[in-house]
Amino acid sequence: MSDVVSVPDRKSFSKKAPDVRRQELIDATFRCLCDRGVFETSVRTIASEAGLSLGMVRHHFNSKDELLAATYRNMSERLKEQTQELLARTPPDSMSQLVAFINAGLQPPLLDRNYVRIRFLFFELTHTNKVVKRVHEEIYARFEQQLLALVTAVARDHGSKADCRMVTRTITTYLKGIWAEWTLSSDDFEPRELLAQMMSFWLGMLAPDVVPAQMPIDRPAGVDKRVTAGSKRKPAAKKAAAPSRRTRTASPA
Repeated sequence: MSDVVSVPDRKSFSKKAPDVRRQELIDATFRCLCDRGVFETSVRTIASEAGLSLGMVRHHFNSKDELLAATYRNMSERLKEQTQELLARTPPDSMSQLVAFINAGLQPPLLDRNYVRIRFLFFELTHTNKVVKRVHEEIYARFEQQLLALVTAVARDHGSKADCRMVTRTITTYLKGIWAEWTLSSDDFEPRELLAQMMSFWLGMLAPDVVPAQMPIDRPAGVDKRVTAGSKRKPAAKKAAAPSRRTRTASPA
């Protein structure tokens, strides 16, 4: 008697959990945005990219705006997860945690030109798309709250009276600028090189009692360390007081 080989039902391969389907559609939306841009991306092109029917897409998302919002939020979650993993491997002191938090978005795998380019695409959409704008405000409110908490902790631990909100806004603005320069630049520079140049300035305001050599700055290979390890901040030399008229030696005739 010959063995009977059972053939799995093809329909069983198409049954996936809702979360899996949603992620497939989010990934397809991201690829369409990279290849076509936002205006040539439609629910139909996303369905085609994902290999699904329009009905299946609409079962999970009611509109293109919902797909865009979900994709933007997913990109933010990826950054959040990478940041948490990096912080977990970092010493617990406030300064080290702050440096790790700032550097998190400038490291692979998120340091990817498509990822950064689509982030800026969403920045632009906040001016015209209310759904994307709400997600953007939610994402950056959370990011700035976390950054402000770390900045404030460093200032508190080191007795600084720096304007923590202004430092936080400066860091956020500078990070966006590095992303933009790296995406548009034709040369292959290391973004953390630019960041390292500013990091000592920010930490100097927040922790004036710490010498630059002791700051946990992430300096990639090739970055010039202007202050070598073990060096100490020297106090400014005092000018010698001019002799008083009573003690001044008379010049020879």
